[in-house]
Amino acid sequence: MVLIFIHLTIAAYALGEAWDAAQQLRVNTLRTLVFASIALVHGIVPAIGAPWYHRTPDPFAVHMEAAGFALIATLLLGQGWRFYDYIRPARYEISSFDFLKHPTMQRKLNMLLVATGVIGVFAWIGSVYASGATLFTLLQSGRLELRMEGAGIVGGLTTNLMCAAFVPGFLASFLKGRYRTLGLLYGLVFAIGLFVLSRGTRAGSIGMFGSLICGVMLAHRLSAARLFTAVGTLCLVGMLAVGMLPLRHRMGSMSYGEMAQFMFSSEAYQDALTQDPMNYHDHFVAIVGIFPDQFDYVHGATYRRIAFFYLPGNSFRELKPVDPNRIVAQALFGSIADEVDWMHPPGIFGDCYINFWGWYGLPWMFIEGLGLAWISRQIGKSPFWLLAIGPQMMFLTLIGIRGQPYTIFLTMLFSLSVMYVLMRVIGIPRTIILINRPSVQTLPSQPSRVLRGDRIPA
Repeated sequence: MVLIFIHLTIAAYALGEAWDAAQQLRVNTLRTLVFASIALVHGIVPAIGAPWYHRTPDPFAVHMEAAGFALIATLLLGQGWRFYDYIRPARYEISSFDFLKHPTMQRKLNMLLVATGVIGVFAWIGSVYASGATLFTLLQSGRLELRMEGAGIVGGLTTNLMCAAFVPGFLASFLKGRYRTLGLLYGLVFAIGLFVLSRGTRAGSIGMFGSLICGVMLAHRLSAARLFTAVGTLCLVGMLAVGMLPLRHRMGSMSYGEMAQFMFSSEAYQDALTQDPMNYHDHFVAIVGIFPDQFDYVHGATYRRIAFFYLPGNSFRELKPVDPNRIVAQALFGSIADEVDWMHPPGIFGDCYINFWGWYGLPWMFIEGLGLAWISRQIGKSPFWLLAIGPQMMFLTLIGIRGQPYTIFLTMLFSLSVMYVLMRVIGIPRTIILINRPSVQTLPSQPSRVLRGDRIPA
């Protein structure tokens, strides 16, 4: 009962943070997503699932330690977020969401939709060829992971350039007419096609669906109907994340109609609580039981890799160590992980635990809260950050809960770089300006008033 109480406490606190953030959903979407995910994975699922002795072979003390660590880490993450909001309260008059919806921005956003759509398609084609497949052999090949393993520099570049493919679906809700329809169709078709043609790779497809949802949530002011729709759609995406896992193991022998039917069957969700991504707390329990008794801590390897991301790991092993995801896979799954070069992320708390020496790493969760609050603030006040990071908010939350900061860093780096270039070429302002036809004035950093006629209509 004590263990269940701890998990229910995690769920209650995280859901409280998510609900508080949802009161101003447009400016707190990232906070809502992060804490709702933690509440589900580390609170609700272990509380309502099978008893601890059926979930992992670890003793009760290990389960208690993992639960205690998760509780304190969740509290520190939330307090770090709140501390940033306290010391740096939001003071901008016009949000980036309303700025992009101004009529003068429509034509430029239409151009951005077309440009990112084209870049996304060619980046995907490039990643296919870099992985050793061709468009002709793609449907006959085995499961294709669109990752950088074994694909070299070209594969890494094309895979990360696929960040552009998230933008059209996100932009759809900010646009009108045929461009809105085009963005919606692009996002839906790309999401479905990516899952089918990659033989079951889920993250990109779920992120593509997520870009559509985030676009709807950020482009419109909150209403009861929109909140209900957003929550329902988020639940649907969560179900898809679960159902896609058993589907990908048998989709090779199914027709497209059978795959669709399977996704709406009870069979796809009968073991939902024990499958990825719902079982990441159990993985964290195993990590607590294994590190450092059987495997040594990785001593900040994830973040050392981030510092030297531009170096080839094989040539600079001391500066850029082995990916800790490979070490976690070996620890959790044994020799089979070596045979197939398996990588398995440790989860948000597992990443902190193995990088920063167990309980000594807890202050890092407070720092993460500060960092996430800063990113969330930039999205609300900067069109540049909104267009670069907004489309991938759902994707970044998913891989963040899975504990993949290196992937998050590269994704954000490419997204910001690509969007910077495109905004410069197309002429989209990177900061909020006050539009007063025919003149353009710069928004004061802390305006005490807005000049007559200069306010952008909501």
